[in-house]
Amino acid sequence: MHQPRSDEPIYWLLFGAGGMVLGIVFPAVLILLLVAGLSSPDVQTGLLSFEHVKGMLGNWFVSLVIFACTMLLFWHCFHRIYHALHDFGIRVTKLHWFVLYGSCAALSFMALGFHLFAYVKAC
Repeated sequence: MHQPRSDEPIYWLLFGAGGMVLGIVFPAVLILLLVAGLSSPDVQTGLLSFEHVKGMLGNWFVSLVIFACTMLLFWHCFHRIYHALHDFGIRVTKLHWFVLYGSCAALSFMALGFHLFAYVKAC
């Protein structure tokens, strides 16, 4: 008897990628922002000035990377919550699945909209 394929590996892949973003990318970005903030005492003319940040966000690749990191973090967090429900003794149903992953997809689309809006405004 042939069993249908599971879509669970896709969710675990997104979970793992979000964990890598959370564990490696965000600390590196925070350190870079800290160094950039400390390197110039004046916020209006330094690396973190409005014009400099606007120029970075006006780059389509930077905007795409920020969106991808945001989306992967959403998937990581909601997948962790979904499986933590089982650990707390809550019987997980399809309703939980639809609510959690639907919320994650909705937040991801909202983040995409915000990034597109910021990209268009920055250009």
